[in-house]
Amino acid sequence: MKRTKITLLDLVGIGIGQIIGSGVMILTGLAVGKTGHGVPLAFIVAGIIVAITNLCLATLGSAIPANGGMYTYVRDLIGKKTGFFYVALLAAGQLVLANYAIGFAEYLKELVPAINVTLVAAVMMTLVFIINLTGIKSAVRFQNLLVVILILSIALFIVLGLPKVGDFSPYFDMATIMPNGFSEFVAAIFLVRFSLVGAEYINEFGSDAENPGKNIPLAMIISTVVVSVVYLGVGFVATGVLPIEEVAFQTLGNVAHTIFSKPIYFFFMIGGAMFAVASSLNAVFAWAPKGLAVAVDDGWLPQFLAQENKTFGTPHYLLTIFYVIGMIPILTGGTLEIIAVLGNNIGLIFAALPIIAVMFLPSKNPEAYANAYFKLPRWAMSVLPIFCLIIFAGGFYSNVEFIGAFGMKVLFGYCVLVAVYAKVKEPHLNPTKGVER
Repeated sequence: MKRTKITLLDLVGIGIGQIIGSGVMILTGLAVGKTGHGVPLAFIVAGIIVAITNLCLATLGSAIPANGGMYTYVRDLIGKKTGFFYVALLAAGQLVLANYAIGFAEYLKELVPAINVTLVAAVMMTLVFIINLTGIKSAVRFQNLLVVILILSIALFIVLGLPKVGDFSPYFDMATIMPNGFSEFVAAIFLVRFSLVGAEYINEFGSDAENPGKNIPLAMIISTVVVSVVYLGVGFVATGVLPIEEVAFQTLGNVAHTIFSKPIYFFFMIGGAMFAVASSLNAVFAWAPKGLAVAVDDGWLPQFLAQENKTFGTPHYLLTIFYVIGMIPILTGGTLEIIAVLGNNIGLIFAALPIIAVMFLPSKNPEAYANAYFKLPRWAMSVLPIFCLIIFAGGFYSNVEFIGAFGMKVLFGYCVLVAVYAKVKEPHLNPTKGVER
């Protein structure tokens, strides 16, 4: 059946919805606790780091647009086994689906204390799963609706909150920017960085997008810049309206209570907090199966898993896999913090692989690099990825202590199992797929 192509505006909506999620609503308060009035500066630094990463990945998206983009980049530019390692970690990292669903339920509980968080989270996960089963365009329409309401509510937070920031001098004083020292300021940067990632997954829609070589990098850049500016405003309001001690390690609800009337407060909690989490949940279901579907086609997993629904053209088995992965932490009582940290550390591992692939693009596929609508100079294709990898390593290390020895052993064990499976399975793949390095 003929598929409707996704426009640039649709791609920007997906990018914004994927970036703006539970991160800004939960992590901002944690960052305030670590670095006080340094949060706006932390957002600026984090935005620069994320922008550099996206510049690298935008080059891949422009040069080689394809569904399953990240997986295919790693497979073709580094190697088949590494490609499977990437997609296996990506699948495991979608434990964060539970984080979005639980976050939605936790915010609803602030408004309706009697609800059952586990039940609401499970219902939300199921609802978004069903929406994505009905087709990519349905998911995009739902996403765009969420994003419009989300941006409006956060805009109200900034517009009504900024006039209540009476003193901007603390944002220029090192004593209030880094009240707990430089190390805690760096920790805050890593925290808020997690709230800015997401635009890179626009690459997964290469075959579904109109003019992908141009629109994919444009959508990545536009959505990242828009959200970075929005978050800067959130940072000023979050740290400037109330005393720092009343905001530290809290959600944005305290500040919202202060700056909003009751009706607008409810609109913010629903349209801002709850819709932010819902939009991230929806976006992950939309892009996550792309790479896994290509891996199935390559022969890494049974072919039936990539079968599509005849009515809607959606990969119902793959969507179900991610639905089950997301439901496991909900049904086993996982907490927001544990799920977020574990999912983020897994994400830092698999996110490093496409960055490494960037360095091989000019040599492994010089024609695609030369003809790309958007590309970096050759020197930047090495220097910028190395910078990103150092940042990723620092982010991973900052969470090792929280995960603990047992968690690290489980993560290491999973990586070993995936590597062994890839080594055994690789000789039996379709030889026409991928390029082994």
